[in-house]
Amino acid sequence: MTNCSLFKIMNLKGLSAINRYKIHHRFSRNNHWSKHSYVCGASSDPLKAYTVGGVFNDVVQQTPDREFLVSRHENKRYTFAAMDSEVDKLCRSFNAVGLKRGDRVGIWMPNCALYFTAIIATARLGLILVNINPAYQSDELKHTLTLAEVKCLLTLEKFKTQNYPEILEKVDPDIWNRPCNTPVKSKVMPTLKSVIFDSENHINGAYNLQTFLDLGFNSNYSIPNVQPDEGCIIQFTSGTTGKPKAALLNHFGLMNNAYSIMKRLGIYDGISKGILHKFCNPMPLFHASGLSIGALGPMITKSTVVLPSAHFEPKAAVDVLTKEKCTILFGTPTVFVDIMSVFENLSPTLQDNDLKFGLSGGATCSPILMTKFNNMFPRAKILSLFGMTETSPCSFQSFTDDSDERVKSTMGFIQDHVEAKVVDTNGNMVPFGTPGELLIRGYLVMNGYFNDEEKTKETIDSNGWLHTGDQFVLYEDGYGNHVGRLKEMIIRGGENLFPKEIEYFLESHPSISQVQVYGIPDDRMGEEVCASVIVKEGAAVTEADIKAYSKGKISHFKIPKYIFIEKDGFPMTATGKVQKNRLSEIAMQRISSLT
Repeated sequence: MTNCSLFKIMNLKGLSAINRYKIHHRFSRNNHWSKHSYVCGASSDPLKAYTVGGVFNDVVQQTPDREFLVSRHENKRYTFAAMDSEVDKLCRSFNAVGLKRGDRVGIWMPNCALYFTAIIATARLGLILVNINPAYQSDELKHTLTLAEVKCLLTLEKFKTQNYPEILEKVDPDIWNRPCNTPVKSKVMPTLKSVIFDSENHINGAYNLQTFLDLGFNSNYSIPNVQPDEGCIIQFTSGTTGKPKAALLNHFGLMNNAYSIMKRLGIYDGISKGILHKFCNPMPLFHASGLSIGALGPMITKSTVVLPSAHFEPKAAVDVLTKEKCTILFGTPTVFVDIMSVFENLSPTLQDNDLKFGLSGGATCSPILMTKFNNMFPRAKILSLFGMTETSPCSFQSFTDDSDERVKSTMGFIQDHVEAKVVDTNGNMVPFGTPGELLIRGYLVMNGYFNDEEKTKETIDSNGWLHTGDQFVLYEDGYGNHVGRLKEMIIRGGENLFPKEIEYFLESHPSISQVQVYGIPDDRMGEEVCASVIVKEGAAVTEADIKAYSKGKISHFKIPKYIFIEKDGFPMTATGKVQKNRLSEIAMQRISSLT
């Protein structure tokens, strides 16, 4: 009899879903002969044939009057029924301009209500939404639109310093040389046929939003029989190394993964332990976690999501936490650091909040940051999750009843229905507890890189394993920990050094707020350790102070040879990831100027 069969006949009805799940995994593990780094998220809860549009339609029928979206910076609030009405309008107009199932629709704008409408409308019609970073300039935009063969583009006229018509004109100087409300004809971007600006102004060669919506006023559309494994979202990788790749994600992977994340939090029908949950989403919707946790998760659980601002503003996020009484906050460690810096300066009377969970992902959250969060939000629990764009995105996540020590020391437990293994440079599995490259397999793996078969084959092998490029450690109990990116490992004089270990140590210094450790070329040692440091407000610390603090506490070869105090922060991608390659370039320039 298999472990799964035994599990079905065990009397576990009186236990919580989480405890049943843990007992099942421990039972399976204890009967496993292998000591190799392989785990599988066994679950008695089957995967479901979800589509984004299908799930949304069901929720509208079940809870039409429940609040779904609050866009604070736009002063807009939508119930599920009201959002359905907006989605219907956009679907009619997409149909009116001739978009067909499988066509790509680009969205090039910051967080807003229209973004949510586009996510659902494109999914309903079987279109593929192409998420484009609103900070992109002409070369990046051209790469995105041509690689994804975008046929229709939704954008703004202006945002911050960005003038979007001018950027498009840099890509194709002739793009606006035609009347308003006519199809685009571009030799540079041959697939692009329609551009819609969310603006009241009329721009030659394009639609404004109201004119576009008017096109569909008398138009009807039929909803195709969209299949769960069809691609529905193109997410571009962060582009920290080389040009961004277009990861094509499907309905099945995205929705089952969002469901698994919510299930791990214990949220069903928007409620856990009698609490109707509200999500604070400070992350960009073009980011994998912003989409999954900040849009699809609230949708599938009938919860409310609040957008504090068009782009990340710590003060706006804190305002939402305290005034909208959000119960869940998620983001990268940098987002948490910035929000807590604002929150701790509020007077005690303004700090009242209902926060229950903080989800940290996108990069490893240090134990120092977790401790600070627990002290600042004593009624809330910070949890880790780990994943990547290509895995829809989450593959590991903490349980809500994990101990603080477990949350601080791991990236969480393997997600339901997901396989993971850790291999050496020859592709052989390493023993549990040994670092190597993390490979992921299962329903959550992307369909592939759009229009890039070569890169797809490099990333997903013939057995279906996705090679993450992450240094990872797996433990026998199903938990894992992120050591760093393979390309970030520093090889100094033959010693393999992991930047995260050194970063965690340096963050224990009382005057240091954030640290990034990276390698730079060295003629003698091959590579040397370099650190960029952000000092806490009001504190003063020197390179010599940090080296003196480190001496005798960590091995001498782990103490950075070069330490830079950064007054202007770290160079970041728009998704909140630190650009270590850029830090390394800056460090080499600084060192060169001193010699």
